[in-house]
Amino acid sequence: MKTSNTPVATRRVIELGSYWPYQLTVLADRISRHTAGIVKQYGQLNLSQWRVMAAIAEQPGRTAAEVVTITPMDKGIVSRATKALLVAGLVRREASTGDGRVSHLFLTGPGETLYQALMPRVEAVSREIHAALSPDEQRRFGALLGRLVSTMSDPSGS
Repeated sequence: MKTSNTPVATRRVIELGSYWPYQLTVLADRISRHTAGIVKQYGQLNLSQWRVMAAIAEQPGRTAAEVVTITPMDKGIVSRATKALLVAGLVRREASTGDGRVSHLFLTGPGETLYQALMPRVEAVSREIHAALSPDEQRRFGALLGRLVSTMSDPSGS
């Protein structure tokens, strides 16, 4: 590993412990890992498969491209997760009546049952984190987070 030749007195660094974007990344990673453990243990799914299911449950009939747009996953990950869910019988695909090249995704009966079984456990992760905040802090945090997300553009263009 190459070290800097800049004298310590003039060298600037980001102090990760107080750099909020880094702390937000750490929190997001912990939430993802916790959620991944839940969906693996109780649903035999990976996190990508859960995210696809959640996107479809939120708005049945979404296309894979729409799932890519609303989740932090690229096309390849969404494609692999969707294929696994189709093979497992948890999701079904219907060709668009307007454009045969596009297909819409829906949870199957077993997919809906699994989603409904996992959802309370996944929601508990959010409740656990919110418990550290007062109700007023929870409302303010949600509003601030929403504003920050809308302010920061997606460099991938999606």
